[in-house]
Amino acid sequence: MHIMEYRQLDIDNVANYMRELPEMQAIFSGFDNLDIQEVGDGNLNFVFIVTNKDKPAETVVLKQAVPFLRVVGESWPLSRERMNHEVRALKFQQDLCPGLVPEIYYSSEDMSLVIMQNLKDHAILRGEIIQGKVFPHLADHVSTFLAKTLFFSSDLYLGHDEKKEQVGKTINIELCKITEDFVFTHPFEDNETNEYNDALSKEAIGSIQRDPALRAAVAEMKYAFMTKAESLLHGDMHIGSIMANADDTYVIDPEFSFYGPMGFDVGAYVGNLFLSYFSHDYRQRQMGNDPTEYRGWLLEIAEKSWVQFEEKFLELWRAHDAKTDAPFMGKDLDGSSAEAFRSAFMKRVFADTIGFAACKMMRRIVGLAKVADIADIDNAEERARAEENALKMGREMILNRDKFTSFSELVDLATSISPVGGSN
Repeated sequence: MHIMEYRQLDIDNVANYMRELPEMQAIFSGFDNLDIQEVGDGNLNFVFIVTNKDKPAETVVLKQAVPFLRVVGESWPLSRERMNHEVRALKFQQDLCPGLVPEIYYSSEDMSLVIMQNLKDHAILRGEIIQGKVFPHLADHVSTFLAKTLFFSSDLYLGHDEKKEQVGKTINIELCKITEDFVFTHPFEDNETNEYNDALSKEAIGSIQRDPALRAAVAEMKYAFMTKAESLLHGDMHIGSIMANADDTYVIDPEFSFYGPMGFDVGAYVGNLFLSYFSHDYRQRQMGNDPTEYRGWLLEIAEKSWVQFEEKFLELWRAHDAKTDAPFMGKDLDGSSAEAFRSAFMKRVFADTIGFAACKMMRRIVGLAKVADIADIDNAEERARAEENALKMGREMILNRDKFTSFSELVDLATSISPVGGSN
């Protein structure tokens, strides 16, 4: 352990910092001819890609938290504690899902940094989906990641004492507050931080900001987010937190990690796929394509991801119960009580998934943080059409989240709002 006083790294001092670390000496054959680029385009941290120019295979990513919100500057203080949450989550995820999260080479709480695998042969999934690329293993890989991380951190697997200790260790006050404000509160109260497309109708905005039933439903999801400590979540599980190529999928950036409701991670992911679906009505036509094929693939991936997540989660659960003397519900005397509980449990996770997906979709349209899928559509009217479709679906989802019985009903809802072949 290299104990040192915190200092902010920059392009000029990264090499000298790294050359002192035995872990980096094991990766780099030399430190005198390094290419160092600062690539952090996120809101929170500084990210450096470090590569040996003489041997380009020797390369890492160094990510450091600074004591303020990077996108704003030092006027918005923010604890560096978030890096500890990210490293803790990455190590947990790596143990369970090797090959689905980047490998960690070194981390330091004192310096609030992590040095990890450079995914140089992979790209951010959102950007690739915007371009209309297909990923054959996406549903399988993401469903495996979600099933394993959510099951093995829950009360269904962990002892009651260990689970409660983990909840205490992973409380992530500042970043949870950001989610509470920007996902569940500001978008629905016409907050000054909100940003609207001028072409988006007042009626569409009012449909989510001025409806008591919808506002109450969003508040219920916010309350669940704040109180349901079910599993160790990624906490920001959208398609901008995934890097992929045709063969591999890596989940990155779990700095929002905390113990929360399982459906929040699953919902963030599928909600983003629905947003992409609405964007590709226009995007595919702009590329000169019939939208049917790619939009159909997006809906297929969303459905497969949920179906395979549910199957894998139940498989892990049944296998664990079969070999433990103390299953969560106790002995199953009649032989069918355990399955009745599992069925009810997954139905509730599904309802949560739908509710959280809806909140994520709606907030991306009117809130501060947009998704490039829709926000970067250059035609304001076409963008507004995608936005209104997303708001319409989000509204239906959250108001009826307990009534959907299968994911295919969500696909039907999406296609009823915007036919898969697009509008001409």
